[in-house]
Amino acid sequence: MLTLTRREGESIAIGDDIEITIVDVGRGKVRVGIVAPRNLAILRSEVLSRIVEENQRAAGALSPNHDDSAEAGRITFANGLPGLRDHHAFILAEVPGYPALRGLVSESDPLVRLLVCDAAQAMPAFPLALARDRAGLGEEEVAVAVVLTLPRDGRPPSVNLLAPLVIGLTTRRGEQVILDGTGLSARQELGGGAEQVLAAG
Repeated sequence: MLTLTRREGESIAIGDDIEITIVDVGRGKVRVGIVAPRNLAILRSEVLSRIVEENQRAAGALSPNHDDSAEAGRITFANGLPGLRDHHAFILAEVPGYPALRGLVSESDPLVRLLVCDAAQAMPAFPLALARDRAGLGEEEVAVAVVLTLPRDGRPPSVNLLAPLVIGLTTRRGEQVILDGTGLSARQELGGGAEQVLAAG
């Protein structure tokens, strides 16, 4: 780790297009200002840690009756997914018995599987426009999905509303974006509405 000493008002340049400025120092805290390209995710480390944990917890949680033969297309996540950075290409497949769900199966390791559902189905007031803006996919029509986990211990299913998957319908490129600052949860239990989300067609 590179350690630098800076005073209030001084900056650090990272490459040609990232600049970090010390805005304020006091009360045991340091406030920083960051200038960076808009498509670069800038996150507090604790938020990223929650997303990594949820992705890893959800991976492999597909229903045992998942049918890999029901392939609907290949989706590429150029940057991988937090916690699953080595997995860039996924096959989108149907999940028999659950018409509202789809499975994302890693091409490089079919044992890495994620259940996803439409974000608006999981939360009718989901901020779809914000998710689209943060994905940086231009004017392309997109689908916005959230990762769903079905715990094997009988607890209610949960969805990761904080980090939706935004998928371009033409290019089949995807990005997992972080909706930090919205109050959305990385582990929102579906509770009594679970049957409606899981069974919706």
